[in-house]
Amino acid sequence: MRDTKYPYVEEKPFTWIQGDQVGGKSLIWGRQVYRWSDLDFEANMKDGVAVDWPIRYADIAPWYSYVEKHIGVSGEKLGLPQLPDGEFLKPMEMNAGEKFVKHGIEKNIPGRHVTIGRVAILTENHNGRAACHYCGPCERGCSTGSYFSTQSSTLPAAMKTGRLTVLPNAVVHSVLYDDASNRVHGVRIIDANTKEEREYHAKLIFLNASTLGTARILLNSKSSHFPNGLANS
Repeated sequence: MRDTKYPYVEEKPFTWIQGDQVGGKSLIWGRQVYRWSDLDFEANMKDGVAVDWPIRYADIAPWYSYVEKHIGVSGEKLGLPQLPDGEFLKPMEMNAGEKFVKHGIEKNIPGRHVTIGRVAILTENHNGRAACHYCGPCERGCSTGSYFSTQSSTLPAAMKTGRLTVLPNAVVHSVLYDDASNRVHGVRIIDANTKEEREYHAKLIFLNASTLGTARILLNSKSSHFPNGLANS
């Protein structure tokens, strides 16, 4: 992705470039994967802030396991309540500097733990994907599919079902909402090449456009029921 392709005037510090590519953020994410604990799910209630979560860790733990088994997560099991263990492949080995820091901290500060990052990078062959061979330039994408991305993992699995249609160059503009049924029923897209608008309809819509992208699409999704954007009431 070339920065010069997305020129902008930065009047205030806000260095952000939207990457529109098949696979989305899964191609450029940091691959750090951690489970929330009950300390996280109960924080609002205990602190008296905002709204209590309607679920707890026990409700979502099986789904964490489901995802981890599919994508492959390497890490060290520690048995800590604030950092729940997952379905880990063997952890990566710390280098000499990391081992030195770990020893110093754990020796001098009782109860403190230093562990290798829990990452969606394979340390063993997994689900038809090869283990990482530590070549280094992960930020350029992983040619062996050793770190989790849509291209290396979920798209191939979906393609095997024979029920997948991929629409590249289709930039989602908004979600379509029906006042009568009180349900969303599709999306409006803009073709990146022709600028033509099209609509696609479905019984179920998943909006996975990252933080800023999802907010933008929801704000664009105006209707008589949601004049300021879908769910923005």
